[in-house]
Amino acid sequence: MSIKPVNVGVIGCGNISGIYLEAGQKFDILNIVACADIDLARAEAQAAKYGIPKACSVAELLADPTIEIVINLTIPAAHGDVALAALEAGKSVYNEKPLAIERDDAQRMLALAEAKGLRVGCAPDTFLGGGLQTCRALIDSGVIGVPVAATAFMM
Repeated sequence: MSIKPVNVGVIGCGNISGIYLEAGQKFDILNIVACADIDLARAEAQAAKYGIPKACSVAELLADPTIEIVINLTIPAAHGDVALAALEAGKSVYNEKPLAIERDDAQRMLALAEAKGLRVGCAPDTFLGGGLQTCRALIDSGVIGVPVAATAFMM
């Protein structure tokens, strides 16, 4: 049984978008059909660079009935608003981290997705990624001995 590819739209064509657009081409299940940005020229440049058939405004992308999933790569302050708009438009959404700045926005996203039978996802790579998982495995297995102190930094 073959799986039908899902049409994906990317909102936010800044620095992180290249990684997503490149990786998206490696999965037969993903069909990235459009990208949008508040700066249309940026969306057009990424569409040309990665062979995405359509560069458009956010409103146009959300209105496109063929797009089933929105990958939200906007700035963190816009994650809630963009994800809620995508869900209202009947599209599942995958946000770059954080899911939202405000807890209420995240809760509204999850409630709206559940009510509409949609899905919400979020990039976990900074705390669940391979690098930190490897560190945890080394600590748990005793390879580095018994840690006696730790220092953490967060921007």
